[in-house]
Amino acid sequence: MDPLRHRLIREATHLFVERGFDGASMRDLAAACGVTKASLYYHYPSKADLLRDIVGTYLDGISQAMARARQAGPEASDQLRAIIAELFTLPPEGRAVIRLAMHDLRHLDEADQLAFGTAYHEQFLQPLADIILAGATSGEFQPHDPMTMVWIILGMLYPFLTAPPTERNERQMAELLDVLLNGLKSR
Repeated sequence: MDPLRHRLIREATHLFVERGFDGASMRDLAAACGVTKASLYYHYPSKADLLRDIVGTYLDGISQAMARARQAGPEASDQLRAIIAELFTLPPEGRAVIRLAMHDLRHLDEADQLAFGTAYHEQFLQPLADIILAGATSGEFQPHDPMTMVWIILGMLYPFLTAPPTERNERQMAELLDVLLNGLKSR
Protein backbone atom coordinates (compact mmCIF):
# COMPACT_ATOMS: atom_id res chain seq x y z
CA MET A 1 0.00 0.00 0.00
CA ASP A 2 1.39 3.40 -0.88
CA PRO A 3 2.45 5.57 2.10
CA LEU A 4 -0.24 8.21 1.53
CA ARG A 5 -3.07 5.66 1.46
CA HIS A 6 -1.61 4.08 4.59
CA ARG A 7 -1.55 7.47 6.33
CA LEU A 8 -5.10 8.26 5.17
CA ILE A 9 -6.38 4.96 6.55
CA ARG A 10 -4.47 5.39 9.84
CA GLU A 11 -5.70 8.95 10.42
CA ALA A 12 -9.26 8.21 9.30
CA THR A 13 -9.36 5.21 11.63
CA HIS A 14 -8.26 7.43 14.50
CA LEU A 15 -10.88 10.09 13.71
CA PHE A 16 -13.70 7.60 13.09
CA VAL A 17 -12.92 5.83 16.37
CA GLU A 18 -12.66 9.13 18.26
CA ARG A 19 -15.64 10.95 16.73
CA GLY A 20 -17.66 8.28 14.96
CA PHE A 21 -18.28 8.09 11.24
CA ASP A 22 -20.86 10.89 11.33
CA GLY A 23 -18.68 13.11 13.53
CA ALA A 24 -15.65 13.16 11.21
CA SER A 25 -15.89 15.29 8.10
CA MET A 26 -13.81 14.95 4.97
CA ARG A 27 -12.34 18.36 5.85
CA ASP A 28 -11.28 16.98 9.28
CA LEU A 29 -9.80 13.91 7.61
CA ALA A 30 -7.85 15.98 5.08
CA ALA A 31 -6.50 18.25 7.82
CA ALA A 32 -5.48 15.31 10.02
CA CYS A 33 -3.62 13.77 7.08
CA GLY A 34 -2.01 17.02 5.98
CA VAL A 35 -3.51 16.83 2.50
CA THR A 36 -5.97 18.95 0.58
CA LYS A 37 -9.60 17.90 0.36
CA ALA A 38 -9.05 17.47 -3.38
CA SER A 39 -6.24 15.00 -2.74
CA LEU A 40 -8.36 13.11 -0.22
CA TYR A 41 -11.29 12.97 -2.67
CA TYR A 42 -8.91 11.75 -5.37
CA HIS A 43 -8.07 8.69 -3.27
CA TYR A 44 -11.46 8.31 -1.60
CA PRO A 45 -14.51 9.79 -3.33
CA SER A 46 -16.53 9.38 -0.11
CA LYS A 47 -16.18 8.62 3.59
CA ALA A 48 -17.89 5.30 2.89
CA ASP A 49 -15.06 4.38 0.50
CA LEU A 50 -12.58 5.18 3.26
CA LEU A 51 -14.55 3.12 5.79
CA ARG A 52 -14.57 0.20 3.36
CA ASP A 53 -10.76 0.35 3.12
CA ILE A 54 -10.39 0.66 6.90
CA VAL A 55 -12.42 -2.47 7.63
CA GLY A 56 -10.78 -4.27 4.70
CA THR A 57 -7.33 -3.47 6.07
CA TYR A 58 -8.42 -4.70 9.50
CA LEU A 59 -9.71 -7.95 8.02
CA ASP A 60 -6.42 -8.44 6.18
CA GLY A 61 -4.62 -8.09 9.52
CA ILE A 62 -6.98 -10.58 11.16
CA SER A 63 -6.42 -13.01 8.30
CA GLN A 64 -2.65 -12.73 8.79
CA ALA A 65 -3.08 -13.28 12.55
CA MET A 66 -5.13 -16.40 11.86
CA ALA A 67 -2.42 -17.71 9.52
CA ARG A 68 0.22 -17.13 12.22
CA ALA A 69 -1.98 -18.87 14.79
CA ARG A 70 -2.29 -21.93 12.56
CA GLN A 71 1.53 -22.13 12.61
CA ALA A 72 1.77 -21.83 16.42
CA GLY A 73 1.85 -25.54 16.98
CA PRO A 74 0.24 -28.84 16.10
CA GLU A 75 -2.34 -28.77 18.90
CA ALA A 76 -5.58 -26.85 18.49
CA SER A 77 -5.07 -25.37 21.97
CA ASP A 78 -1.70 -23.93 20.84
CA GLN A 79 -3.40 -22.31 17.88
CA LEU A 80 -6.27 -21.01 20.01
CA ARG A 81 -3.80 -19.56 22.52
CA ALA A 82 -1.92 -17.85 19.69
CA ILE A 83 -4.98 -16.18 18.16
CA ILE A 84 -6.27 -15.05 21.56
CA ALA A 85 -2.83 -13.62 22.37
CA GLU A 86 -2.87 -11.73 19.06
CA LEU A 87 -6.35 -10.36 19.74
CA PHE A 88 -5.45 -9.51 23.34
CA THR A 89 -2.51 -7.40 22.23
CA LEU A 90 -4.19 -5.49 19.40
CA PRO A 91 -3.57 -1.75 19.70
CA PRO A 92 -6.64 0.23 20.82
CA GLU A 93 -7.54 1.46 17.34
CA GLY A 94 -7.19 -2.04 15.92
CA ARG A 95 -9.65 -3.32 18.51
CA ALA A 96 -11.95 -0.39 17.88
CA VAL A 97 -12.21 -1.04 14.14
CA ILE A 98 -14.54 -3.97 14.64
CA ARG A 99 -16.80 -1.84 16.87
CA LEU A 100 -16.60 0.87 14.22
CA ALA A 101 -17.60 -1.64 11.58
CA MET A 102 -20.50 -2.93 13.66
CA HIS A 103 -21.89 0.56 14.21
CA ASP A 104 -21.04 2.30 10.95
CA LEU A 105 -21.33 -0.34 8.24
CA ARG A 106 -24.82 1.04 7.70
CA HIS A 107 -23.09 3.84 5.77
CA LEU A 108 -21.95 1.35 3.16
CA ASP A 109 -24.25 0.10 0.46
CA GLU A 110 -25.90 -3.28 0.91
CA ALA A 111 -23.42 -5.07 -1.36
CA ASP A 112 -20.45 -3.74 0.65
CA GLN A 113 -22.13 -4.70 3.93
CA LEU A 114 -22.66 -8.21 2.63
CA ALA A 115 -19.08 -8.37 1.34
CA PHE A 116 -17.75 -7.35 4.77
CA GLY A 117 -19.93 -9.93 6.53
CA THR A 118 -18.79 -12.64 4.15
CA ALA A 119 -15.12 -11.67 4.48
CA TYR A 120 -15.37 -11.50 8.29
CA HIS A 121 -16.85 -14.98 8.34
CA GLU A 122 -14.33 -16.44 5.88
CA GLN A 123 -11.22 -14.73 7.26
CA PHE A 124 -11.91 -14.90 11.00
CA LEU A 125 -14.97 -16.79 12.22
CA GLN A 126 -14.62 -19.88 10.04
CA PRO A 127 -10.86 -20.34 10.58
CA LEU A 128 -11.46 -20.06 14.32
CA ALA A 129 -14.27 -22.62 14.07
CA ASP A 130 -11.93 -24.86 12.04
CA ILE A 131 -9.36 -24.77 14.87
CA ILE A 132 -12.07 -25.76 17.36
CA LEU A 133 -13.36 -28.52 15.07
CA ALA A 134 -9.83 -29.88 14.62
CA GLY A 135 -9.43 -29.96 18.40
CA ALA A 136 -12.73 -31.80 18.83
CA THR A 137 -11.90 -34.24 16.02
CA SER A 138 -8.52 -35.07 17.58
CA GLY A 139 -10.10 -35.55 21.02
CA GLU A 140 -8.29 -32.54 22.46
CA PHE A 141 -11.58 -30.63 22.96
CA GLN A 142 -15.02 -31.84 23.87
CA PRO A 143 -17.34 -32.16 20.89
CA HIS A 144 -19.44 -29.01 20.69
CA ASP A 145 -20.78 -27.02 17.77
CA PRO A 146 -17.68 -25.10 16.60
CA MET A 147 -19.51 -21.90 15.66
CA THR A 148 -21.28 -21.80 19.02
CA MET A 149 -17.86 -22.12 20.66
CA VAL A 150 -16.58 -19.24 18.50
CA TRP A 151 -19.38 -16.99 19.76
CA ILE A 152 -18.69 -18.05 23.37
CA ILE A 153 -14.98 -17.28 22.95
CA LEU A 154 -15.72 -13.90 21.39
CA GLY A 155 -18.16 -13.16 24.21
CA MET A 156 -15.45 -13.96 26.76
CA LEU A 157 -12.96 -11.76 24.91
CA TYR A 158 -15.20 -8.75 24.34
CA PRO A 159 -14.73 -7.03 27.74
CA PHE A 160 -10.96 -7.35 27.42
CA LEU A 161 -10.91 -6.07 23.85
CA THR A 162 -12.94 -3.00 24.74
CA ALA A 163 -11.01 -2.14 27.92
CA PRO A 164 -8.07 0.27 27.75
CA PRO A 165 -4.80 -1.62 27.19
CA THR A 166 -3.53 -0.58 30.62
CA GLU A 167 -6.35 -2.60 32.18
CA ARG A 168 -5.37 -5.82 30.39
CA ASN A 169 -2.42 -7.96 31.30
CA GLU A 170 -0.79 -11.33 30.84
CA ARG A 171 -2.38 -12.74 34.00
CA GLN A 172 -5.86 -11.94 32.73
CA MET A 173 -5.11 -13.55 29.38
CA ALA A 174 -3.75 -16.66 31.12
CA GLU A 175 -6.85 -16.89 33.32
CA LEU A 176 -9.15 -16.42 30.35
CA LEU A 177 -7.34 -19.20 28.48
CA ASP A 178 -7.40 -21.46 31.54
CA VAL A 179 -11.16 -21.04 31.96
CA LEU A 180 -11.72 -21.43 28.24
CA LEU A 181 -9.62 -24.58 27.91
CA ASN A 182 -10.19 -26.15 31.34
CA GLY A 183 -13.44 -24.69 32.66
CA LEU A 184 -14.27 -23.37 36.11
CA LYS A 185 -14.74 -26.77 37.66
CA SER A 186 -12.26 -27.70 40.35
CA ARG A 187 -9.82 -30.38 39.25
